[in-house]
Amino acid sequence: MAHRFAVWLGGSLAGTLLLLGASDSYVGYQTSVRHIGELQQAQALGAAREIGSYLERVEDRLREAAMFSCSDDALDTTQRRDECYKLLRSVPAVIDLQVVDTERQERLFISRVLPDRIDSLRREDDAVVTDLKLKDGVRYGRTFFRDGELPTVRLAASSGVGAVIATVDLRMFGEVVDRLAVGDGGLAYIVDEQGLLIVHPQRTHVLRRMDLSRAEVVQQANASKLTAPAAMPTLHTRDFTGQPVIATSASVAGPGWLVVMEQKRSQALAPAWSTLTRTALLMALGMVLALAAGVAFARRMAAPIVALRRATARIASGDLETHLQSSSHDEIDGLANDFNQMAMKLRDLYANLEAKVAERTNELSVARDVLTARADQLVQLKDEAERTNAAKTRFLAAASHDLRQPMHSISLLIGVLRTRLVDPAQIDLADKVQSSVTTMENLFGNLLDISKLDAGAVHPHVEDVDLGWLLERAAQTWLPQAQEKGLSLRVRPGRWVVRGDATLLERIVGNLLANAIRYTRSGGVLVGCRRRGKQCELQIWDTGPGIAPEHLEAIFEEFFRIGAPGTGQEKGLGLGLSIVRRCAHILGYSIAVQSREGRGSVFKVLLPLAAGTAASPAAAGAVNAPLQALDGNFVVVVDDEATNREAVRDALLAAGCHVVIAANGDDALAQLAAHLRTPDLILTDYQLGTAGDGLDVIRRLRAHYDEPIRALVVTANTDTRLPAEAAALGASLLHKPVGLQRLLLALKESLETAA
Repeated sequence: MAHRFAVWLGGSLAGTLLLLGASDSYVGYQTSVRHIGELQQAQALGAAREIGSYLERVEDRLREAAMFSCSDDALDTTQRRDECYKLLRSVPAVIDLQVVDTERQERLFISRVLPDRIDSLRREDDAVVTDLKLKDGVRYGRTFFRDGELPTVRLAASSGVGAVIATVDLRMFGEVVDRLAVGDGGLAYIVDEQGLLIVHPQRTHVLRRMDLSRAEVVQQANASKLTAPAAMPTLHTRDFTGQPVIATSASVAGPGWLVVMEQKRSQALAPAWSTLTRTALLMALGMVLALAAGVAFARRMAAPIVALRRATARIASGDLETHLQSSSHDEIDGLANDFNQMAMKLRDLYANLEAKVAERTNELSVARDVLTARADQLVQLKDEAERTNAAKTRFLAAASHDLRQPMHSISLLIGVLRTRLVDPAQIDLADKVQSSVTTMENLFGNLLDISKLDAGAVHPHVEDVDLGWLLERAAQTWLPQAQEKGLSLRVRPGRWVVRGDATLLERIVGNLLANAIRYTRSGGVLVGCRRRGKQCELQIWDTGPGIAPEHLEAIFEEFFRIGAPGTGQEKGLGLGLSIVRRCAHILGYSIAVQSREGRGSVFKVLLPLAAGTAASPAAAGAVNAPLQALDGNFVVVVDDEATNREAVRDALLAAGCHVVIAANGDDALAQLAAHLRTPDLILTDYQLGTAGDGLDVIRRLRAHYDEPIRALVVTANTDTRLPAEAAALGASLLHKPVGLQRLLLALKESLETAA
C-alpha cells in the first residue's frame, strides 16, 4: 500500500511536470521553425533578387551590343569588336561573345581566354539561337560545364538581322550564396530549371554535376510553378547527403533558376532541446521529492496493514502458529483479533485433514499396486500376441515359394491330363479336379497375399495400366468358374488407361470377381467402367443375395463371412475383400459398396486416369481374339523341377511347338548345341537351385545367339524387386501357381511382343 501511494503521488507530480515541459517544448519548437522559415525566405528572396538584378544588367548590355554589332549600319569590323570589348569590361562574368548573322554563321568571336575570330562563318546550332529575324528579348540556353569543369550559361540577344551570344561564368554567383547563412550549419545553393546543381559553397558538389530534380524542395517548387519574385514555405526534408534539414526556395527572374536555403534540423531544434532538457531535470527533481514524501507518509499510514499482510503470507506458507499483535485500538485492532481466531481454526482443521489424507493415501497406494500389476500383465499379453502374429506373418511370407511350387505342378499336370482325355466322363472328372485345384490356389494365394501385406513387403510400382486389357484377361481367367455355376460373366471394359500397379490392380479385380461368383447362385456378374471427372470408376455388379447394412463395413475384415464359413457353395476363408481393401489403400484408391438384400451388390473402385490418351483398340481387343495356335514355334523350357518341365513340354508339343527342356543354363546350352535354329522363346523358372536364376539364363542364351530372344519368367518368388529386374531385361513375369490355359495365353502374348 505504501508503495502504491508513493507511486500515485509521485506519478501525479511527474505527469504535471511532463505536461508543462511538453507544452513548453512544443511552443519553442514551433517558434524556432517559424523563425528559421521567415529568415530563410527573406534571404532566399534577397539572393534571388540580387542574382536577377545582375542578370538584367547582363541582358541590357547584351541588347545594346546586339543593336550595334548586328545592325544594317555600315560599321566596320574594328568598331564592332570595340563594342564587344566594352561589354566584356563592364560585365566580368561574360567570358566570350559571339556575333552571328541571320544564317547563324559566325561573323565575330571575342574571348577572354581564346583567340579572336573574324568572319569564320562557323555555323552556330545552339538552341539558344532561334529565329534571328524576331526582336523578342534575351533567350537563356541550358547550363553546361565548359571544358568539363566551368559551370556556364549562354544568353542570346537578337536584333532582327543577327544575334549576339554571351557565355556567362556562373562561379561569380558563388559569392552571393557564400554570404547567405541561417544559423549554424545553414547554407544556400542554386539549381537550374532542369534541376542541375550549378552554384554551391562547396565547389566539388558542382563539379559532380548533381541532378537534384528529384529533391523534394525542387519538386515542390516545380509543382507550385513558383515565379519570381516569390519564395516557397519552409519544408522539412533531407538534403542530398541524407541529412534532415529545413529548406525553402525562391525563383530567379529570367532563367527560372531556384535559390535553395537549407539548415540542419538539429540546429533549428536546439532551443526546443534545451527547453526539454530543463523540463526533464525539473521533472526528475519533482519525482524524487514526491517519492520521498509518499514513502514517509505511507510508512506511517500503512504499517499495520503491512504487518497483517506478512502474517497472512506466513500462514499461506504453512506457519499456522503465527499470532498478530496490535495496540492501535481501532479497526485494525479488530481485524487482528479476527485474524488470530481464523489462524486457530485453521490449525484444528489442518490436524484433522492430515489424518484423512494419510488414510486415503494408503488406499490409493494399494489400488495403484493392483493397477500396475494388471498393466504389466496386459503389456506382456500384448507383446506375446504381437510376436505370435509377426512370426505367423514371417512364416507365411517365407513359405510362399514352397506352397506355390506344388500347386503350380498340380495345375500344369491336370491341364496336360485333360488334353489327353477323350472320354466325356473323364474330362468332366478332370474339370472338377481342376476346379478344386483352382479353389485351393485361391485359398493359398489369399493367405500368402495377406501375409505379405501384413509384413509390409508389398511396394507398388505405379505406371500406366491398360484397364480394358486387364479386365478382359481377368474375365477369361474367371469365366470357367462362372460357367461351372451356370452364371453369365459380361465385361464392358472400355478404352481406359489408369495409373496403378498392374499386379495389385489385377489382384483387386480378381478378388472382387471371385467374391461375386462365389456368392451368386443365379443370374450373373457384370463388369464395367464409368468416367468420373479425371478418374475412372470400376464397377462390379452381381445378382447375389445382397449384404445387410450392418455388414457393409465388416465384410472387409479378415476371415469375416456372412453365414458359416466353408458351407454350401460359398467356399473360402473370408480374405478376398480384406486383400482388396489393403491393395486399394496401398495404391491410394477409394473403394465403396452398395447392396440390396435379395437383389445383389455393386463394388466400386475409383481409379486415377493416366495423363495420356485411351488405350488403342488393338491393345484392348487382343484378349477377345481366339487363342492362336503356337504351332511351329521353337521354345526352350528351363526348370529345375523335372515334373514341371516335362508337363510343360507335353503341353507345348500338343500345341505344335518344337521344345527343348533343360534343368539349368548349362544344360540348355548343351541341348541347343544340337539345333541350328535360334529359339523363338525362352520359358524359364526363376529359382533354379544352385545353378543361378532364370534371369541369368536369359542373359546367357541371348549372348550366345546375339539376339534379343523373347522370354517369359515363371516364379513363386514374391520379392517386390523382381518385376523391375524382369522388365529391365524385356521379359514377361508370371507368378505361380499358373494353370495351363493361362500359361499358353502368356506364351502367345510373349511371342507377339518384341523382346
